[in-house]
Parts: sequence; C-alpha cells; structure tokens
Amino acid sequence: MRAVLFALIVCLPLLATAGPAPYYQWQSKADGTVICRQTSPGHGWELLNGQPFRDLNCTLPAGRIDRPNAVPGFHPQPGR
Repeated sequence: MRAVLFALIVCLPLLATAGPAPYYQWQSKADGTVICRQTSPGHGWELLNGQPFRDLNCTLPAGRIDRPNAVPGFHPQPGR
C-alpha cells in the first residue's frame, strides 16, 4: 500500500505539466462551412487538412510542442 501511495505522489506533478489540446479546422459536408474546434462537432463534419492550431480562431499553427525547461536534453530554439 505504501508503494502505491508513493508512486501516486511521485507521478502527480507530471499531470500538472499537461498542455491544452490543439484546435483543428472542420468542414461541413452539407454546405462547406469551416469551423475551428478541438474535437469533431459530430456527424456531417470532416477534418479539413489535419493541421493543428494553438488558438480558437485557427490562426496560430502549432508547429512545435511547448515543453518545460526542466526536461533533460531539451534546448528551446531561439525565435520560436
């Protein structure tokens, strides 16, 4: 029981470093309307191009994954 509790306490901070889900463009099969959502709006919609975005308006491409500086071996590229 102590081992399980210890493992839970050790892994808990990893959950706090999670980032938001990316947004995608979805196109209506009925009239061609394009919307920006994180998940499929339902039947009748298809993923437009599969490119992930960082914002609700689908204007900022999610070109890279933001990772914390505490990850060993991770060196952010300047200007990104």
